[in-house]
Amino acid sequence: MSRNLWYAIAIAAIAAAWFAIDFFTPEEIVASDRTLAQINADAAELVKDQPPTRVRGRVISVETKQRISKLSGQTENKRTVVVRSEVSGLVTERLVELGDEVEQGQSLCILEQEEREARVREAKDVLREAQLEYVGQRALRDEGLQVERMIAAAKARVTQAETQLLRNKTDLERATIKAPFAGFIEETHVEIGDLLQPGSACVTLIDLDPMKVVIQASEKDVHFFEIGTKADARLPSSEVIEGTVSFIGQQSASATRTFPVELLVDNSDKTIRSGLTTEILIPLEQYQAHKVPTSLLGISDEGDIGLRLVNEQNRVEFKPVTIVSEEADGVWVTGLPDVTTLITVGQDFVIPGEEVEVEFDSDS
Repeated sequence: MSRNLWYAIAIAAIAAAWFAIDFFTPEEIVASDRTLAQINADAAELVKDQPPTRVRGRVISVETKQRISKLSGQTENKRTVVVRSEVSGLVTERLVELGDEVEQGQSLCILEQEEREARVREAKDVLREAQLEYVGQRALRDEGLQVERMIAAAKARVTQAETQLLRNKTDLERATIKAPFAGFIEETHVEIGDLLQPGSACVTLIDLDPMKVVIQASEKDVHFFEIGTKADARLPSSEVIEGTVSFIGQQSASATRTFPVELLVDNSDKTIRSGLTTEILIPLEQYQAHKVPTSLLGISDEGDIGLRLVNEQNRVEFKPVTIVSEEADGVWVTGLPDVTTLITVGQDFVIPGEEVEVEFDSDS
């Protein structure tokens, strides 16, 4: 083997040994159990003699926010009633169709009435006759020609006639089936010529005002709800409507451990349909947070999400934060000092402990 080859091998071995010694120096080995404060202190020691790095920054202040509980629910009409007949008879008219909006007291179905009208006229005549007889009996009593028993019997016949007239009038009125409240015809059950019995269905009527929004609240959120609390509901059309908590259940569902909560929503214009899926936004407790751009968030070596900021000594600090809510133009976080100088440009080129010179954004 040539001398030059031996020289080359020796030089390579010496270089490898030198790099190995430099790489495995104990002082350069980072312990895996160091705290964030120790890391920041070590970084500050490494960069203490370097000139300040120029960064851009902005001063942000804490704001009071309210935690919002987002729950899924659905709209539900307040009342659904099957309007039924109270008397028997043939249907001579049905005055409504599917989808019609009706007012309270509006006629829905009409049963045969000729015979009932005749009974009313007959009862009026019988009452008139009884009244005349009673008047005559009282006149005879004044002349001393009649006894009290005969007068009492005449008065009883007047009362009977009045009662029969009232019955016949009520029977006639009930032959016209009317809406018990304002609403919409959801279903019809009869046609002209059908024979109805007491209890037979005429139509199904639904009440849409006010509209209910029914949700299920978890056991960790239900104690935040109070009767009268205002809440927003977002419909599938993206329309946001406001409602008021009107009912909070006291017994949880055995399967889901959730409690029923109902909101009442004004629907006087009848534009909200029953059965729509909704997202309910319920205001809960308040908290203090800062709003920051999502792009400024970073991750430490330990996997903590946080932000780089400048302390009172003009040195960089990494502060872990907790994201509490998100918006289109940023996120709300907790964990920062009330007043914070946030690095907005250059945060990726500085390390904790490094001294910086801050040029503030124009909107700071």
